[in-house]
Amino acid sequence: MHLPSPLAAILSLAAVATLAACRDRPTTGPTAAAAAPALPAPTAATPAAAGAGGAELRSLAGRLAFEAANRPTGTPRLEALVTAAATAGVAIVDTRQYLGLTAAAAYCAGGRTADGLAVAVCEYPDPAAAAAGRAHVERRFPDVGLSRRIVIRGATTLTTTAHDPGLTGTQAAVERVFATL
Repeated sequence: MHLPSPLAAILSLAAVATLAACRDRPTTGPTAAAAAPALPAPTAATPAAAGAGGAELRSLAGRLAFEAANRPTGTPRLEALVTAAATAGVAIVDTRQYLGLTAAAAYCAGGRTADGLAVAVCEYPDPAAAAAGRAHVERRFPDVGLSRRIVIRGATTLTTTAHDPGLTGTQAAVERVFATL
């Protein structure tokens, strides 16, 4: 079956982002500071970047760059969660940007804890969009036996996914830190 180019690209991007977020990662390795690449700094949207459908949105790299350049402001971010969680004794490592489009978000990024809890933070323009994004994720990507929880704070969602039932304590700890942001 041959899909039109934009639809094929969107479906491919969604599959890549989902697989990247769900794949098993080793639980040993360098410290969070050494393993976690710096996430892009937020910048104000520029009129040139705001043109949806432009050439910059036709590739995965272009879409990720667009989302990073147009992050919402005034809402909790992964960077703040990583810092606050480390202070609380929970290291979030291997942080990277995810495709926000998959979660109907303006921007998403995440990582994992040392014991294997997957953590994703998605930023939306406003709290209503965050609630709609949560509903979209729950509808499009039903929880298939994993312990996934999605919590909203302001215009941001925190998704934690435990592949092991023994991670509920870590899940609760990350959620408590998120509630303080």
